[in-house]
Amino acid sequence: MKAHPKLSAKRADAAADVSALEREIDQHVYRLYGLTPAEIKMVGGKAEG
Repeated sequence: MKAHPKLSAKRADAAADVSALEREIDQHVYRLYGLTPAEIKMVGGKAEG
């Protein structure tokens, strides 16, 4: 099984900036659960178009 790019980046460099990957994962989760922009804001996320 292939590791997620975020994990691979962190393994290679613990100080790696993976914030873009984290935002991408967040967006996938928001869509998976069908969250509205108001709900995303409630859980501390940033709603993106």
